Amino acid sequence: MKISKRKYSQLQLLKNKKYRYKTGLFILEGERLIADAIKFGAEVSFVAYSERFLKDQQSQEFLNYLKNKKIEIYEIGEDELEKVSEVETSQGIIAVAKMFEYSWDDVVKNVKQKEHATVVALDEISDPGNLGTIFRVCDWFKSDLILVSDMSVDVFNPKTLRATMGSVFNVPFLQNVDLKNYLVELKKLGFKIFSTAPSGKIDFHELENENKVVFVFGNEARGVKSEFLKISDAVVKIRKFGRAESLNVAVSAGIILSERAYSIFGR
Repeated sequence: MKISKRKYSQLQLLKNKKYRYKTGLFILEGERLIADAIKFGAEVSFVAYSERFLKDQQSQEFLNYLKNKKIEIYEIGEDELEKVSEVETSQGIIAVAKMFEYSWDDVVKNVKQKEHATVVALDEISDPGNLGTIFRVCDWFKSDLILVSDMSVDVFNPKTLRATMGSVFNVPFLQNVDLKNYLVELKKLGFKIFSTAPSGKIDFHELENENKVVFVFGNEARGVKSEFLKISDAVVKIRKFGRAESLNVAVSAGIILSERAYSIFGR
């Protein structure tokens, strides 16, 4: 069945953040991301595919899988898909799903019952690629929670979602949060707060193996705000050996979370 004008219009409008949050819907592109969403339990409203998607038997099997899940499926023209797609080379399949969220009570209950817990706090991350990559890093190194501050890029931005490569469904997160209040609450629960900055006095390798920690990573241009530095237990750095001026925030997160994971799970 051909996609209706109303549903196609919805795909166009969902590229806008305000419309996403007005409707509580977001866009997923690509077979892998759609499959991960369904496995996670996200409610997929409908899927649209173009002739490009029908490249092999596996593609047809995926459409049959969607039909068995009682998900509405529509055909969409290549030109139409190009106008709503956020990727340079579309796989030929796009979906609309309902947003999902976690509650503070649930995530706190989860981290409180663990012997070791790692929380990543993000202070105004502006690039969707960086945010998505940080989700992948947190997933890889088994972080327990991501806090995304208000003024950060939207987690449900299509570019962010694509950069997560499905990890958005594997790591609990809270977004649009007043980060200072959440950090204060975590300190009350016994978490140590470590902000990251090139000017930090302590090399992150020198940190003691605390049971519960929060690592704060700052905006790509400005770094971590001074108000967060002040409430931190320490400001840590990644020691420089070469001549590069700076590190990408997602790379920094990977380096620090790798060491944290080894300290918890062993080498």
